[in-house]
Amino acid sequence: MTQRSIATNALTNLQNTQTRMAKLQEQITSGNSLPKGSEDSVRAAAALRLNDQIAVNTENGRNLDEARAWMVTQEPALESTTKALQKVRELTVRASNGTFDATARKAIAAEITALKETILGDANTQYQGRAVFAGTSAGTVAYDATTYASNDDTNTTVTPAVGVVTRTVSPGVHMQVNISGNSVYGSGNDSLFAELDTLAQKITDGDPTAAASLSTIDGRITKATNAMATIGARTNQLDHAEEVNANQLAYLEAQLNDVQGVDPAKAYVEFTQQNVAYQAALQVTAKTVQTSLLDFLR
Repeated sequence: MTQRSIATNALTNLQNTQTRMAKLQEQITSGNSLPKGSEDSVRAAAALRLNDQIAVNTENGRNLDEARAWMVTQEPALESTTKALQKVRELTVRASNGTFDATARKAIAAEITALKETILGDANTQYQGRAVFAGTSAGTVAYDATTYASNDDTNTTVTPAVGVVTRTVSPGVHMQVNISGNSVYGSGNDSLFAELDTLAQKITDGDPTAAASLSTIDGRITKATNAMATIGARTNQLDHAEEVNANQLAYLEAQLNDVQGVDPAKAYVEFTQQNVAYQAALQVTAKTVQTSLLDFLR
């Protein structure tokens, strides 16, 4: 074996060791034992499939967060409406006992009107610039402050339903996240707001039929509480879906780690061993391969 052959073999071995060290260092740095798909096509395909599933899972997680945001936005508005209606009911009972003069009745009517404005604000509650009680309408308000006309386009009595805001919370599962404003507040002359205007006027005029409005108020309270119960049921569904989604994400990430993950301690020990071997090979090569002027002249 010539001196040139010895030198060539030594350099090849050194380069191979350097390549292994570089690969280990890349794995330690990136935390990925599969930096190139061409190195292992089967593992690469499995990693790609798992990453796709994780992406879908992550998107479902974002949908769950947005669905919960709709619930969290609508529920306080409905609760505020319910409390305001209970106050209206109390005022109506007080005004119906016949002991109040015109000034007192006018004050009660003014308070009912103020409560109506509060409820109108509840009905026009927004989430990210959208009226949450207006279905899929793009407007920023659900109800006109003068005519009480509704922009709610929700209709679940037709097939397929229209105006329903849904979010995909798990594969194949689409949850309705909006409450129809019309189902709680009505619309136009048949709206809760028009009913309160009429009630306030009757109390101002001393109309004895104002007491008959109590059953109407009770009906509106029932509709608001039923809507809150619907939100409660959906929230429970969200809780379960979030738990399933989180467990599924943990499972997928564990599988992906099995496919392409790196054990840092093991990789570092192997890198250290390769580095020691490389340094030893350098020293041996330096003593074995003794170049001379004649080697260069050849």
